[in-house]
Order: sequence, then C-alpha cells, then structure tokens
Amino acid sequence: MLATANLRRYLAAIAFQRPCQSMLTNFRAFAQSPFALVIIVLLVLGFALYGVGGIFTGSGTAVVVVGNEQISQRELAQAFEREMQGVQEQNPELTREQALQAGLGDQVLQRLIVQAAFFAKARELGLVTSDRALSTELRNYEAFLNPVTGAFDTTLYRSTLQNARFAPAEFERSITEDMTRAQLAGALTSGNLTPTVMAGTRYLVEQEQRRIRALILDASEADAIEDPTDEQLQAFIDANPDQVDQLGLPVFTAPEFRAITLVRFRLEDYILDVDVDESVLRETYEYQVENGVLGTPAQRSFVQLITPDEATAGQVASRLTAGESAEAIAAELGLDTPLSQTDAQAYQVPDSRLATAIFAMADGETGAVEGSFGWSAIQITAATDATVPSFEDQLDALRTEAARAEATNAMYDAMAAFEQERSNGATLEDAAQRAGIPLEAYVPLDQYARAQDGEIDFQRFQALASDVLRVAFEQFAGFAINLEQYNETDWFTLRVDDIIPSQPRELADVRAEAEAIWRAAEADTQLQARADEALAQLQAGDDMEMVVLTSGGRIETSTLKRDETAGSFASHIVGQAFSLDPGEPVLAVRRGAGPHMIIVVDEIIPSDLARAGLGEVEQRAAAIAAEINDDILVSAQTALLSEYEIDGSSVDQRLRAAALGQTETP
Repeated sequence: MLATANLRRYLAAIAFQRPCQSMLTNFRAFAQSPFALVIIVLLVLGFALYGVGGIFTGSGTAVVVVGNEQISQRELAQAFEREMQGVQEQNPELTREQALQAGLGDQVLQRLIVQAAFFAKARELGLVTSDRALSTELRNYEAFLNPVTGAFDTTLYRSTLQNARFAPAEFERSITEDMTRAQLAGALTSGNLTPTVMAGTRYLVEQEQRRIRALILDASEADAIEDPTDEQLQAFIDANPDQVDQLGLPVFTAPEFRAITLVRFRLEDYILDVDVDESVLRETYEYQVENGVLGTPAQRSFVQLITPDEATAGQVASRLTAGESAEAIAAELGLDTPLSQTDAQAYQVPDSRLATAIFAMADGETGAVEGSFGWSAIQITAATDATVPSFEDQLDALRTEAARAEATNAMYDAMAAFEQERSNGATLEDAAQRAGIPLEAYVPLDQYARAQDGEIDFQRFQALASDVLRVAFEQFAGFAINLEQYNETDWFTLRVDDIIPSQPRELADVRAEAEAIWRAAEADTQLQARADEALAQLQAGDDMEMVVLTSGGRIETSTLKRDETAGSFASHIVGQAFSLDPGEPVLAVRRGAGPHMIIVVDEIIPSDLARAGLGEVEQRAAAIAAEINDDILVSAQTALLSEYEIDGSSVDQRLRAAALGQTETP
C-alpha cells in the first residue's frame, strides 16, 4: 500500500542503468522547437472542433478529491506512465490499450486514492516528515550511492530519477508523503503482539504429516477401444458443440471470418525518408542549452551563519576552517541558528548576490561573503559543477527527435490528403491511390488472423490481431470506418468486404480431432466405472493390494506435510487428504485430464513443538504479526474511504479518461 518499498526495489534494479533524457525534458524542448508546429495546429483544431469550455468548468484538474488531498490529472497520467514502463520492461509486447483493458489504469488510480486517504488522515493528525528525515531516507537508497565512494551522488541521483521519469521535487514529495503515511501506519500497528501459543499452533499444523496411499488409474490402464463409426462421431460432435482445444479455440465449429481492406499510417514508414538539416539540429541544441534543458546544473551544499558585520564574518569563517562546528560558534557568539542547504541550485538561494558568491566557491572552502542583506560566513560542504553535453554527444538524440517530428508532419499531411479525398466521395482504394498510401487487402481471416485453412501466420497475427481485427469484427460489411489510432503513433481505417458466418465444421474436416477426443472420453468413462467399483470394494473392507489385481492400476504411497507434493500427489490431492479421517477411502478430486485416484490416509503423524528449531516459532510469530498488520491496514483503508465518502461517483471520469489517454469515458 505504501510506495516507498516498491520504489526502493525499483530504484535498486535500475541504479546503474545508463541514464536517458526524461520524457518531460524532451517534451519541453520539443514544444519550443521548430518541429512543434504540427502539434500546435492539431491542438488549435481540437479546440475549434470540441470547444474549450471543459477547461474552465467541472472539477478543475482533480480526478478525485480525498479529504483535503487531490489527485490531479497530471499525477494520474505520470503514475500510469511509470507503471506502464515497468510492466513493458517485463512484457514488451503488451500495448497501452491492452493494459487499459486489463484494468491497469484503475489499479493505479485506486492505489493513488488509498495513498491520498492515508496522507490526508496523517496530516489531519498533525504528522509531518522533517527535511532531515527525508535527507537521511534518500541516502538509504543504494541507487543513489556512488559505486566507488559509497557516498550519496547528486549527479547519479538526478540521472537515476530522470531514467525513472521522476523530477527530484516530485520524487522527494512522494517519499515525504510515504514517510508521513508510514507514521500513521506504524501507529495503527504498533500495539500488535502475537501470542506465542498462536505461533506454536501454526508450527504444529505446518509440521503435521500424513501417510497417504492411492490406487491410481490412468489412460494407459484403459482397455482397447474399437474404432468409432461416422454416426458415433457425429453424435458426439452434436452433443459437444462447444468443445475447445488446449488454446481455448473451438474444435467442431468454424469461427467467423472477415475479409478486409486496410489503410494504415505508420510513423516508422515516414521516418525512413527523413533527412534533417544539421543547422536546424544545432539551433535546437543551442536553445536547449540556453534554457537549461540539457545537462545537470551546478549545485552547492553549504552552511551559512549570518553575522552583524564583515569582521565577525571573517572571524567565524576562520573558526569554521579550523574545524569548529557552526552550532557551537553560533551559541558562543549569540548568532542566529545556522542555516544549511543541501544540493541547492543557484535559483534556490533567495539572495542572488549571495548565490553568485557561493557558486564561485569550491568544495570545503569557507569565507566571509557580503550579500544583499548583510554579511555571512559561508562553508561549502559539497560542490558539483554544471555539466553540459556537447553537440556531438547529443547529435543522435537530436536527429532522432527531429526526424520523428518531421515524420509526424509528413504523416499528418498524408492523412489530411487521404481524408480530403474521402470527404470528396472517393473509395478507400481511390483515396489511397491519390494520396500515395499503400492499400492492404486481406483474404477472410478469423479474429486470431488465421485464414480458412487454419494456418497461423504469426507476423500477420502480431500486425493485425491485437488492434485491427478487434475493430474489424465490430463493423458491418461494406462501410469504411473513420481513422482510428491503434498504438502510440499510428492510425488506420478499414472496410469489411465480406463476412463468412460461424458454422459447424463438416465431419470430414474434423474427423481426426473428433476421434481423438471421443477416444479420450470413452477411456475416461471406462476408468471412472472401474474407480467406482474399486472404491466400493475398499469401502467394503477389501485390501487395496487385492483390489488393484481386479481393477488394474497401481498403488503409490507417500508421507507428506500440508505444503508438500510427490509423484501423483499434487497439491490439491494432498489438501484433500488432510481433510480425511484415517482409513476412509475416497475418490480424489480430479482436475483436467489427470488420473482417477482413490486415496486413503493410513496414519496421522503429529508434530512435536519440542523439536522446533532455533527461531522457528519466532519466525511464525513475525509472519502472523505481519498478517495481522495487513488486516489492520486494510480495515483502516476501508474506514478512511468510507469517512471521505469515496466511491465510483467520486471520480471525474472525463479527467480520468484524459489522464489515461482514453478517447471515451467508461
């Protein structure tokens, strides 16, 4: 529930990855560059078409208000983008649309709501986190420590956050909020003491063993089955029309097929033809340097003692150089409490004259400095000079950015020409030809991009199934749809030319599949009858060794704990065995095409608390305490959401959809 632990794990994982420019930095630079014109034009057109009233009405920028806290549209958008980045690192094929359909956006929003609720209550109770506590916490992150010196590295700190798409101020606010929430969570759970008897009971339950015997009948034990007739197979198909294969696809029913004509506008197709003038790239680079977009700014950490005059400032500076503490000097001379700033940029020093002098000083240097409001003694405790990458170092990134911008312009020009032709009554074919756009025609395909011969072309599947075919199977035949965006950059339109309805397959086409399934069903029916007969014999008191001679099969035995498995004793079989009395034969729960089993518990072997190893009971006590803490926090979460009256109606669905990049509200 609290984000600090997750952030710590994430930052530890990316600590030494090569830093890259943040999306926010790139966007700011691009927004001021010559390539932003097309975006601005599109925004103006959007306002012209849809109006701007929504900007000045509704709930402002708050997607939801929780107590005195707000979750802004920007905050939700950034949290979702970071979540998407993490998810796609694990699953690169997952698209934004698929993640939204799976509910990732709502999960992120729910997490933000819970965090806001705890933070709102913490603030109501007067809980705060000091700057010193925040500074200490930041130095606990291995991702921010120089791998050579082991010390906190400001440059590494900023580059790591940039790579994780966090601005320093935003990250520090997030950590501060997490620490404040943690104080509330700690107060709620601090009195939780787990009785030793509970931990002991858990140990006894976990260590208990059962000696289990099973009579097992699998498909290899079935008698030979005669070949089926066509009539038998057809009757079987008619009785099982919804039979599916291992992939969940229908076996006896042909899916619906659709033939489509497709026009796509893909940014990568336009990037290939872009050649950007280097003079434009240099202008963009110089603009970024002038506006502080590139590189890292100079920083200083320092201690400041405000003095009444120059002489006192010089005296204090000398004593600081000699190693005396600023606090001791201030107390002796009756000066104000020393002021300190950590990793400050020049604009963060309120006195610009003082800032100029401070940033001219080196690490460890002390001196008397006259600011706009008087004299001070300054001691520099850490210094980092500004770094700016060269034009040559940035050339590839600038060229990529500019190429994408020019390609975007070219693609939108092509889209405009294509749409103009369509508005004049041209067909997809004619509009594509006149606008110089490739036309794609596909033979009838099912929703998985399989042709009628059943073959799967995985390249075609990746190109169509997840985006285009989903839309195609929602349309009527004969009508071209409006342009739709189907990933982060690309657009498409299509027309369904023919629909071949779903229908039963002919027996000749599925005979092999039908016979295999029929034989498995016949064998299963045969084995089930044998298992029922064997169970009746065992319940009548017959010995399992004698029963197996008449029923067939084999016997397996094992002695297991609740969480152990062995051989045919899967976890669900073991779980069932631990619910039985000794000597009671029962048919085991069967899953899928697993074997038929009759199980008997021969002996319950209790555990002995005296045999518990060093710390085993204590470990279980800690686990129980953690579970109780989780229950407490979940209950607190429910209570807070109720107190702040948070439900589905609390969310501004328009802003939620905008933050998640959805064109329609749910």
